[in-house]
Amino acid sequence: MEKIYFDNAATTITAPEVIDAMIPYYCIQFGNASSVHSFGNSVKVKLEDARENIADFLGVKPKEIFFTSGGTESNNTAIKGLAFSEIGKKRKHIITSTIEHPSVLESIDFLKRNLGFEVDYISPGKNGEISLDKISEKISNATLLVSVMHSNNELGTINDIKKISEITSEKNIFLHSDTVQSIGKVKLNLKNLNANFASFSAHKFYGSKGIGILYIKEGTLIEKFSSGGSQERNIRGGTENIPAIIGMNEAINLLRKNFDIDIEHYKNLRSHLLNKLKKIHENKIIFNSGLENGLPNIVNVSFKPESFSIDPETFFMNFDLKGVALSIGSACSSGSLKPSKILLEIGRDEKTALCSLRISFGRYNKIEEVDYLINVLYEILNI
Repeated sequence: MEKIYFDNAATTITAPEVIDAMIPYYCIQFGNASSVHSFGNSVKVKLEDARENIADFLGVKPKEIFFTSGGTESNNTAIKGLAFSEIGKKRKHIITSTIEHPSVLESIDFLKRNLGFEVDYISPGKNGEISLDKISEKISNATLLVSVMHSNNELGTINDIKKISEITSEKNIFLHSDTVQSIGKVKLNLKNLNANFASFSAHKFYGSKGIGILYIKEGTLIEKFSSGGSQERNIRGGTENIPAIIGMNEAINLLRKNFDIDIEHYKNLRSHLLNKLKKIHENKIIFNSGLENGLPNIVNVSFKPESFSIDPETFFMNFDLKGVALSIGSACSSGSLKPSKILLEIGRDEKTALCSLRISFGRYNKIEEVDYLINVLYEILNI
């Protein structure tokens, strides 16, 4: 049985072109970019070329782009690095949402537990959106940072980071946004967003795992988070992962080339899936996604367990047994079947949350695979 993959929000396949671009930097151009001899110098040139290309794609300056091991490290570096730079100063208040990525929430919790920061957590609206008014209400003279993700990893809901930045910049408050899910799914110009920090992870856009980006707006000062050498302009110590950076740069080139094609493809897959799902009685299913105004590659739907006689404990696993890989939530709380915290936050009960699916499309998915998913779904639901 051929397996079908619909969990691209967790990770995408590494594109063949990306792998081809990486290979020479393992075995031919293997130098350390910090070395002063020719092996190092040639790699250093490629490193900075990649930085310039990625910066151009994101609409910012090369010196504002820092390479990390992924979104989690980028989030930690931005949040903790900013807080460490403010030790001994008066502002020790952070505003965030209850549905941020664990690396954001746990970084903030670390500051709360160990450095005495006060935190306000904003609950989402019914579609997962974070209210601008609620952010404004929580701001005080002690507020140092607002951290809100650009798009939600389970619902695909897009927050208006630019409008949030209008609130924060007026009061000289720093703004961080986890933009991991957004790149390649929406046009993203970081200069226009006007956040101080933005985080990315290459394995969400057909690059390899273990490499990411932290954008730090020019003039934003943070304490070095990862101590060691003076790499990445003394912000992130450690030898740069050159093969992965080269691969990520190639993934960016593929986004440039395929962006409009990718978006149209995601929309076609989503439309086909929604048309099939809507044939199920409306009172028996709940569409959790923002759909048309959200990311084009994510559909999140709940099936009422009482309407289909579903066993929540086996519902999700039945798809895997049929060769379909998808998700009931984020892959960041891996290893156990628990109800999605995000679905609980937007009002779903525990059983309904466990009978929910996040279907996330990728560049290589096909319409025929959507049809197979629907057939499997109908079989599991006994329709």
